[in-house]
Amino acid sequence: METEKLITVTGRGNIHVVPDVTRVKIEIASLFDSYQIAYKMASANLKDVGEVLTVCGLKKEMAKTINFDIEKRFHDVYKNGHYTGEQEFLGYCLQQTIKIDLGMDNVLLAKLIKGLGERLTDMEIRIEYTVRDPRPHQLKMIERAVKDATEKARIMAQAAGCTLGLVKSIDYSETEIHIYSQARNLHECSEAKGCTADSLDITPDDLCAGEDVTVTWYLSNGKHGE
Repeated sequence: METEKLITVTGRGNIHVVPDVTRVKIEIASLFDSYQIAYKMASANLKDVGEVLTVCGLKKEMAKTINFDIEKRFHDVYKNGHYTGEQEFLGYCLQQTIKIDLGMDNVLLAKLIKGLGERLTDMEIRIEYTVRDPRPHQLKMIERAVKDATEKARIMAQAAGCTLGLVKSIDYSETEIHIYSQARNLHECSEAKGCTADSLDITPDDLCAGEDVTVTWYLSNGKHGE
């Protein structure tokens, strides 16, 4: 029985997108004596962020918690430079990440970050740029990936003296699309307090992303499907 003549090619679809969202990520890490205190502080942090948003003329519901964890922390005990096999309990570590999505407004961004620096402690702020709706861009990447695979397959088939036939299968594993770039990190509250619109005068570059699609075609020998 004659084996099917097939060709399988993976295409890549790339895009460049102008960002329309400034994303502020507030990352908090603090150590406390008890779980209850850590939990109360997490609630207080979220309340403080909401109050800063209100002062900036924004809705406090814009603050979204994307990471929240409280875990015990220990420290390895050494004696005379050797590990004793024991651990010392340090406390309960609160790790909390809150994100806020804004428009492209450096004046508002500076006001928000300065307010956060005045209200919160033990935090870092990451400024990122992204798009509000990544779905249309994802579809465009998929379309371009299929076209790229088709063009490559046609060239290879012609070079081998074959004709590209019907599509047998298309393999695409949909994943969550992350179209963003990181612009700046503020490592201390004092740095956040000193922010101005001029210090945050960042012109973000276009965002780049890509998707892969694998397509399999039937092949025919010769120009007339011999």
